[in-house]
Amino acid sequence: MPDLYRSYTWKGDTWENGFPDLFRLEEMCSQAAMEYSLNKTHLIEIALWGSLPNTKQISCPDPIGITLYNNHMPAVWLKKEPENAVCILGCQVRGFGPTYCSKILHFAVPEIFGAIDTRLVRVFGKGDSQCGGHYQLLELSVSLSGKRWQISPSQEKWPGEYGTWIQILNDIAGTLNGDGISCPHPPQYLQSGRREEGKWLPADVETALFSYASQVVKESNITALSLAEQAHSNLPIFRKR
Repeated sequence: MPDLYRSYTWKGDTWENGFPDLFRLEEMCSQAAMEYSLNKTHLIEIALWGSLPNTKQISCPDPIGITLYNNHMPAVWLKKEPENAVCILGCQVRGFGPTYCSKILHFAVPEIFGAIDTRLVRVFGKGDSQCGGHYQLLELSVSLSGKRWQISPSQEKWPGEYGTWIQILNDIAGTLNGDGISCPHPPQYLQSGRREEGKWLPADVETALFSYASQVVKESNITALSLAEQAHSNLPIFRKR
């Protein structure tokens, strides 16, 4: 798990450079959540970071009506009802589906939450026969819409399986911490007080699992391309006489 955490990359974010975007968004969103001031500005930042198309469609109340902290500590109800938190956001935020609503929670309360996106569901859930099947942890499904994978909020298992996912992340974090397997946090996370040295949070576990899922998806794409090229070369018109 530590190696997967170190291997996470997204745009300019790498472990070597300290995950600057992950750190910036967590600092910004968690502070806003503590001050009950999460609004469209934070959503746009998350959307741009994640390369979400059609950011002009994003809208929400100012501030978003959700209590994530009490006295600078994560609200007690979050761990008991994580699916309700993502549901509350889904009812208030336009232009965000399950993935991006869960990203809000990842950045706002990393002590409790991680995100759930299509790569993770393709590998740990249902809907992609090429990537799934090795470690099915979720009954959640993905589907292709054009060239993009999506998690439909209308499926029976949403948002309940988000609660399952959060329990999984918390359980893994607890096991790693209990076994003394340290999370290799970049220095700025420790210097800022956002992390205790070596201690895994659910958001850190999700970061590592996203890295694993990305590797599986990449290998699947390479295999699919190889099979396509092989099939193409076997067409009669391309066979040598």
